[in-house]
Amino acid sequence: MSSSKDNHEKVRLRSQLILALIPSFISQMIAFYRIRKVLYGIIIEVAIFFIALVINLVISWPIGMVFALPITVGIPVYYIRKWTMEFNRADQGMFG
Repeated sequence: MSSSKDNHEKVRLRSQLILALIPSFISQMIAFYRIRKVLYGIIIEVAIFFIALVINLVISWPIGMVFALPITVGIPVYYIRKWTMEFNRADQGMFG
């Protein structure tokens, strides 16, 4: 018998990107969890929160969000895509 931690199955890139594109901490953390990068995900999410906060303090509300939203979505999408592909390649190396 193998535990769920030992079970290394491929993660669908499309579902990961959908989770990453939703500008929500929870959905993005689910995506990081599925590829076993929770700690990195927390670090990225906290950094993004403070960057967006500074942007919104410096630039007023509607215009500040124009700059903050691409950052809050773009950075997690980049890392989730990159790490999901690495995770799936590692899966091929282990069982392929």
